[in-house]
Amino acid sequence: MRLFFILLPLLFLACANHTMDNQLYEQALINKFCSQDFLVAEKKKVDENKDIIYTGLNAGAVARSCGDFNESNYFLDKAEEAYKYDVDLESFASKGAKTLTTTLLNDSVTDYQGTLYERIMVNVYKGLNYMSLKDFENARVEFNRALMRQDKAKEYFQSEIEASRADFDKAKSTQNFEQNMGANYNEIMDQYAHLLKDFDTTKNFINPYATYMAALFFFLDDDYARAADLFKEVAVIKAKNTEFNKEFKIFNQYANSTAPQRLKKYIFVVYEGGFGTALDEFSFTIPLVFDGQLITSTFTLPTLKKREPSFFYLNANNERTQNLVIFDDIVATEFQTEIGTKVSKAIASTIVKTSLNAVVAKNDPTGGFLSLATSMLTSSINRADTRFWTTLPKYAQVLMIENNGNLNITADNGIQIYENNQIDTSKNVLVLVRSFAPFLPAQTYLIEK
Repeated sequence: MRLFFILLPLLFLACANHTMDNQLYEQALINKFCSQDFLVAEKKKVDENKDIIYTGLNAGAVARSCGDFNESNYFLDKAEEAYKYDVDLESFASKGAKTLTTTLLNDSVTDYQGTLYERIMVNVYKGLNYMSLKDFENARVEFNRALMRQDKAKEYFQSEIEASRADFDKAKSTQNFEQNMGANYNEIMDQYAHLLKDFDTTKNFINPYATYMAALFFFLDDDYARAADLFKEVAVIKAKNTEFNKEFKIFNQYANSTAPQRLKKYIFVVYEGGFGTALDEFSFTIPLVFDGQLITSTFTLPTLKKREPSFFYLNANNERTQNLVIFDDIVATEFQTEIGTKVSKAIASTIVKTSLNAVVAKNDPTGGFLSLATSMLTSSINRADTRFWTTLPKYAQVLMIENNGNLNITADNGIQIYENNQIDTSKNVLVLVRSFAPFLPAQTYLIEK
């Protein structure tokens, strides 16, 4: 009985997969929980070192939605700081302890580490926050960081693959490792291929949104040569799209002009629509062999779940926005790149747990109670970690129009989104529209230097 009470706290800790937390942040965003009580409570979590990255990302998005750009950057700063010190620079001893914990329990019992895609978007949104605050100096730092993180993608993936070897080393000491790992791994990967069939993935990890927004920042900051150089990367990807060819010509025109201040000015409309891909659980049951006996074990892994779009496009002065990126596909690309490591780690973890249960059952001095307790614990902790940055968009679209001082934006169904007849015609400006769903009010940000 004493053992049961020792295991009980672990059971409740490992059961959590954070689905309710994800829903809370989504509701906080769409319902604009802008009260100081909410933000103070989130600050307390961060200050008490409670899952800083997960809390910082989501609370930062809520604060941005409320128009509190300083508060938003406070949370996003904390998340980025945790990336650098708790994830990127984590000591080998700490990594070893975390590997042991997640092998015996699951990933959800440790602090959230985020995805590469989310890390890049942290700097994009910090940059946009600073632009809204008219602090273009700090905005430049953030967009440079976003571009740097994008360049580090391949190195990051390689380091994650190396980290997974510790789980293999632990599992290899168990009976029938090759038999238990090989066939099960292939079977699960086949199932994932079916689960991800609705997503388009690419071989290279590229986030055109980060590059486009960085190019747009440098354009608004009068660094036209840098802006045009960055825009080339987007133009190559969107070579067959007339909108991006049109914008590329303007970027080059400004970069090559000796008097850019005399050129026509433009309004750049950026539309972020819907909620991006969510994480859900998917259960697998696999056969394992110990002492010549076949034992089935069930565990869960995360899988991707598409969420609903908002408006399919916007009309700005009777011109339609054009697709820049489907974020679902970026998420799926990173997920697919890492899923092999996640699957092998999960199977290795299951082999270790099932092996321990088999040993306990074989040598149980309590007449079955100890075996029951360990089996209950193993069953309860087989949960997937479903934490993610819940408030990121599903897709982004863009449009450039001449700045004649007037802007009228409507949705695909004719609903009025934004109207402004007093835009400064001496400036290039950015108007960013964020729409979560067609039945919810859209948010609009006018940004100019």
